[in-house]
Amino acid sequence: MRYLSCYLWTRLFLIAFTACITSSPSATAQLPPARATVVGDLELVASLAGDQPAGVAISASGRLFVTYPRHDGDVAFTVGEIKGSHAVAYPTTELNRATVDHAKDTLFSVQTLQVDASEHLWLLDTGTLQFGQPPVKGAPKLVEIDLASNQVIRTVLLPEEALVPNSALKDFRFDFHHGQGGVVFITDSAPGAEAMIVLDLQSGHGMRRLIGSPAISARGGVTQIVGSQPLLDWPIGPKKQGSPKPWLVGLNALELSADKKTLYFSAFTGHRLYAVDAGNLADPWFDNAKLIGTIKELGPIGMAGHFSLDTNGRLYFMDMEQNAIYRRTSDGRVTAIVVDPRLIWPDTMVLGNDEYLYVTTSQQDLRAEFHDGDELRQQPYGLYRVYVGSMPIRAIER
Repeated sequence: MRYLSCYLWTRLFLIAFTACITSSPSATAQLPPARATVVGDLELVASLAGDQPAGVAISASGRLFVTYPRHDGDVAFTVGEIKGSHAVAYPTTELNRATVDHAKDTLFSVQTLQVDASEHLWLLDTGTLQFGQPPVKGAPKLVEIDLASNQVIRTVLLPEEALVPNSALKDFRFDFHHGQGGVVFITDSAPGAEAMIVLDLQSGHGMRRLIGSPAISARGGVTQIVGSQPLLDWPIGPKKQGSPKPWLVGLNALELSADKKTLYFSAFTGHRLYAVDAGNLADPWFDNAKLIGTIKELGPIGMAGHFSLDTNGRLYFMDMEQNAIYRRTSDGRVTAIVVDPRLIWPDTMVLGNDEYLYVTTSQQDLRAEFHDGDELRQQPYGLYRVYVGSMPIRAIER
């Protein structure tokens, strides 16, 4: 309890302190913060002009990749590689042109991506033409690209039984210790139908797990405070009827333990960390209601959209409300890694072999729907890094 109390008091202090230095929406990747960083030494890697970024991945050799989901409809490309100080379409411009008639063979809206131990880049394509719209039939998929040749070598479609009409795919982790060809855990934050998708790579069969658990649902009654402002979803459009409501999102972040026995996860606005046995989760014969009963609550965390785990078993999670990234040890101790006003909605992060933690900022909280129709996002967005002295864990296909 001593560490928990310390963490909560630290959060309260940082709410007040960070609010004082982040009140101006003009703080972007190009501008320095109003004062020195509160915690950590955050370095700007690239200023990203254009579409709103989200996912980030880094290869063992240091190649950086960024995703641009279709938050606002069409994008120049949904996957880019950082070349110098900007991003270019990857692997080709043609692959990034979403085509309904060729849904399997083109990219629609890639949310997250990661590089495995074989230096293969995996993409999670949500299959949507615009955020909030139903996925296009045959478009939700995992795409594997060989970084040596920059060629697509495998496409794994998500079967219809694994999806719902309003599926909102967020993040994924490989587990090659279960199933004959391994499984993939994918978070789906579909409003009112949240689930952990388990996709068998060999059979292509998918199932929705943890359905009905309060641990994966969006929790009501709480208004998030981001950038010193309540995060309220305002009705927009010509009529703008109705009152603003607290922005709530369920299951989002996940991470697999180094020994592949435990899957960590959280609801985005739930502020709690949970764990479940990965083997039971992947077992189609293990009853879902019984599985829910085995979920363990591990304590409070911030409003975390993404997790990362280092080789020492320490879990990194961001906190949008604090412009911060924290690190949690296996015994529950939480330490602030970086708190900086430039982290305007730290979206996705990844550990590199250079022992830096890389993170994108998407300014999601400055979108018009959170400010009564006023668009406050400012170009450019930022890709940053902070030294943490830890190495990444990369999936190894057996």
